[in-house]
Amino acid sequence: MLDGIRWFPGAREITAQARAEMPQKNGLCGAFVAMVSLRAKGIPVRDQDEAAVAVGSLLSPGHEPTWPPGEKSREDYRLALPHASDPAASGSTPGGVAGAIETLSDGRLRVVPASGDWGSGSLAALLSGLSQLNWVAAVANVDTGEFGAHDTPDRALLDYLEGGLPPMWSSRWHVGHFLLLTGTRTGPGGTAVSIVDTYPSLGEHGVHVQVLDRLAAALRRDTMASPGGLLLAVEAGERQAAEELVTSAGLIPRLWA
Repeated sequence: MLDGIRWFPGAREITAQARAEMPQKNGLCGAFVAMVSLRAKGIPVRDQDEAAVAVGSLLSPGHEPTWPPGEKSREDYRLALPHASDPAASGSTPGGVAGAIETLSDGRLRVVPASGDWGSGSLAALLSGLSQLNWVAAVANVDTGEFGAHDTPDRALLDYLEGGLPPMWSSRWHVGHFLLLTGTRTGPGGTAVSIVDTYPSLGEHGVHVQVLDRLAAALRRDTMASPGGLLLAVEAGERQAAEELVTSAGLIPRLWA
């Protein structure tokens, strides 16, 4: 299935950097995607902990599992990272992730947010325009419970692309989560999107494919307290071009939370 993906500019290095670092440390998905985005552009970041400090990530005060079923906990923190007083406040904010990418890159990268009505049409329009950029790290903030199962067979996904019948299996993992979008594959029946995740057990060593409608629902996060959205990390000189892609897709270039 991945052989037919049309990769976004820079996606292959993003995938390689993410796979080399997986799994994320507990509570640090935002730090993980920030670190991977920076390393993929050749900007050194020591580890997830350094990125977490820049992001302002807060660890959960409890010990409830937040990782996918079957995945192992990882708590080998190098630094004493702060804990949230309320579990609902733990994790990373979109603004924190965006700020960390810009700060740790010394302004070489700028981050353009995208929020608004995440319908399949607006999402497809934005993703189709990313190939116009020189380089992009597309960070998504999603509800993983809206995804299809991460082990959906390739044959079912190919049937969807050819005939439009979406696979019926659903994700067994339900959390708010940051991950990376790296490419698309379109057929007569619809579009599928390549996802680079933060755990190696999800898909093919951390890479899985989601149908466009499922990804749009995951970005809406209808069952969660706040919506999701995208952060487009681009070369500083392409900030305006990225903003124009967002607005031309009918979305808004501002943070959602």
